[in-house]
Amino acid sequence: MQIYDNFCEPCFPPRSQVVAIGNFDGVHLGHRSLFALARERARERGLESSALTFRPHPLKLLFPKRRIFLITSYERKIELIADSGIDNLVIAHFDHAFADLSAPVFARQVLAKKMGAAVVVVGDNYTFGRNREGSVNRLLELGRNSGFEVIVAPPCLVDSELVSSTKIREAIMQGEIERAARFLGRPCAVTGRVVHGKGRGRGLGFPTANLISEVELYPQNGVYAVWVEFQGNRFKGVLNIGYNPTFSDTGLTVEVHILGFDQDIYGQELKVTFVNRLRREKSCSGIDELRRLIASDVARARELLT
Repeated sequence: MQIYDNFCEPCFPPRSQVVAIGNFDGVHLGHRSLFALARERARERGLESSALTFRPHPLKLLFPKRRIFLITSYERKIELIADSGIDNLVIAHFDHAFADLSAPVFARQVLAKKMGAAVVVVGDNYTFGRNREGSVNRLLELGRNSGFEVIVAPPCLVDSELVSSTKIREAIMQGEIERAARFLGRPCAVTGRVVHGKGRGRGLGFPTANLISEVELYPQNGVYAVWVEFQGNRFKGVLNIGYNPTFSDTGLTVEVHILGFDQDIYGQELKVTFVNRLRREKSCSGIDELRRLIASDVARARELLT
């Protein structure tokens, strides 16, 4: 996949394209259906397929005081879009000038002129232009006037629910990782770097790797059965997200106990894939109760991770 930063490369656009438009946070099943439509139409017309996305996420610019939790980092989003088989990815810089473009100017100057769009693929709830003034029907009209076809993807449903980034965020924040995974079309996962913690896990007989990550959205506080990937190998694990109430800590920590693993991995990168939420975070009366609780978590994780 060729990546173009803000239409700046001299060879852009390569030629007429079929363009799928969206923020694509999470690159979920709905997004992938857009990419599939774009690839199919591109093959039919002998064109290249492209995805047009925006950085930063428009909501971060338009509502700077609101915390917007992204499902995936931009690096991971790019990887997932590349995996979809799209030929080109265009990352438009979303600033106030871009946000102020009217719907007709966006269609004419960005889609028709800069993108060289012969076909535009969008979801059925797509809006665009200043203050979201443009609807799908408006895009169909502007496409006719600007010389590009518009394909509107049908709603993507899973278990009779409409798939959306908003619903996935809600599911993750509520600890419903299996529901989120169904919408994503893959398990929920985060990648993080191992940093030094307080060493309490080792003292309890369950050493943990403390993680920091660029991911902004973690599942609800609690204990999870996870798979841990390190240097091409996969291990069973138990991950805790929370504030360690037994020790009255105040900072959020993300730490994982890797079963049957004892290596120095400080500074190394781990990928953690969530499988099942075992329980909520609990304050124990003392070290012995906490040790028994963790042992029970480990036993359940062994059973679940097969």
